[in-house]
Amino acid sequence: MSGIIIVDDHAMMRNGLSSWLEKNTSWNNIRLADSVESAKTLIKTELPEICIIDVQIGDEDGFSLLNFITKEYPPVKCVMYSMFDSSGYVSQARMLGAKGYVSKASSEEELVKCMEAVSHGEIFLEEKMESSFEKIEEIIFFMTKTERRVFHEILKGKTNAQITETLNISNHSIECYVSRIYDITGIRSREQLINHFSS
Repeated sequence: MSGIIIVDDHAMMRNGLSSWLEKNTSWNNIRLADSVESAKTLIKTELPEICIIDVQIGDEDGFSLLNFITKEYPPVKCVMYSMFDSSGYVSQARMLGAKGYVSKASSEEELVKCMEAVSHGEIFLEEKMESSFEKIEEIIFFMTKTERRVFHEILKGKTNAQITETLNISNHSIECYVSRIYDITGIRSREQLINHFSS
C-alpha cells in the first residue's frame, strides 16, 4: 500500500497541490479524483496510504467518503483538507475516523507535516484547532449519538431548519435536542455556543 489520492472537485486545487507535492516532497504515485464515486474506484484499485479529502466535493459530502473509507478500507489514512475549519467540521471528521485536518488557508508545508504525522500513525490537527477540539471532546462524552450530530451541525452554523433537512429529523425533535445541548453545556444561545467551542 503506497501513494496518495487527492479528492477535490476544483481542478486548479487538486492539480496545483499534486504538482507542488511532486516537486517539493518525496511523496509520489499521486492520483486525482474529482468526485466521491471516482475516488471510491481509485481507492479500490490503488489502495493508497493517504487520502486527502475536501469537505465539500461539488454537491457531494466529503464526510460520506470519509465514512466509507474508514469502514471499508481502514488501513487508508484520511486527511480532511478544506476551507471549512470550524470546530464542528473538525470534530465530525475526527468522529468519523479522519487522522488529520488541515485548513486550505494554511501553507502546503503544514499539510506535509500532517501527512508525515499520519503516515507514522499519529493524529494531526493544526495548533489553532486543538484547543477548541479538546473542549468538544470533554463535553460530547455526556451526549447521545444524535445529540452529538446535532451539536456538530450547530457548530457549523446551521439553523434548526437546515439541521432538520440534513439529519432527516423533525423540527420539534431538533428543538428538544438543542435544549438538551444547552443544558449539558450550560450555554443558552447558538452564538455563545459557537464562540465558546471555536476558541
